[in-house]
Amino acid sequence: DNPLTPRGAVNHTWSHLFGKGLVRTINDFGVRGDKPTHPALLDWLATEYRRLKWSRKALIRTIVLSATYRQTSATSEALAGADPQNILLGRQNRVRLQAEIIRDNSLTAAGLISRKIGGPSVFPPMPADVAALSYANNFKWNASKGADRFRRGMYTFFKRTAPHPNLTTFDCPDSNTTCVERRASNTPLQALTTLNNEVFVEASQAMARRVLGEKHVDDRHRLTRAFRLCVSRPPNAEELKGFAGLLEASRKWYTEHADNAKSLVGNYNAKGTATDESAAWVATCRIMLNMDEFITRE
Repeated sequence: DNPLTPRGAVNHTWSHLFGKGLVRTINDFGVRGDKPTHPALLDWLATEYRRLKWSRKALIRTIVLSATYRQTSATSEALAGADPQNILLGRQNRVRLQAEIIRDNSLTAAGLISRKIGGPSVFPPMPADVAALSYANNFKWNASKGADRFRRGMYTFFKRTAPHPNLTTFDCPDSNTTCVERRASNTPLQALTTLNNEVFVEASQAMARRVLGEKHVDDRHRLTRAFRLCVSRPPNAEELKGFAGLLEASRKWYTEHADNAKSLVGNYNAKGTATDESAAWVATCRIMLNMDEFITRE
């Protein structure tokens, strides 16, 4: 019967889908918090949430099927000048994926993701120097094997004295305290992580093997397929030309550097494909997995 409950729940869901809530201070609905930008919409969603029998899935479906949600995040000079904070929702907001989901995205494009639900925490690969850290030397981070190695980020074991660096690099909050709103930073370390970290390199290896293992007419179709796996749309002419150039340059380099090709491919060489060819595709997929659009919701 208390209207605060559905309003708070709806606002929290809205903040996940739009980057900001209808009440910007989602942790403070009191007199010191911000007023709703769209009070009538907040009230309607709150009553709709109750009508939907408190189904969060049904609420999300209602919001994401709206014209407001399905707008592009591109803006015009006039719109940016009139509403720089996008309070009027004249466009969609650009939202970077959360720390756990960035890895999940790479594993999904690579075809490695394990969709198992429930069970104990898992231990994905961690840099050796970080894994060696523990309190009183009483804990060892032993990387999980098999499907557990590729389980979703929400199942990653959180060690308080040495949290997984992939999570902290992308602003995952400390699990010891409550956090109702995450902040997204933008640092060079994030780009270095998705380019060089073992988890993401392995994803590019698997993605290259996946594309090469499928039947495609030529490189153009393979590149289009790989691009779709990353961002769910075909590349435009300029993007296709850029990746085709990268693929050709990578082929030339790895043909002349066989040891580097073997090291880059690892255990993911595509069946019936030369190592230097696989390496060229790994290098190309590695860059696709590092596009801004891959980790940012437009």
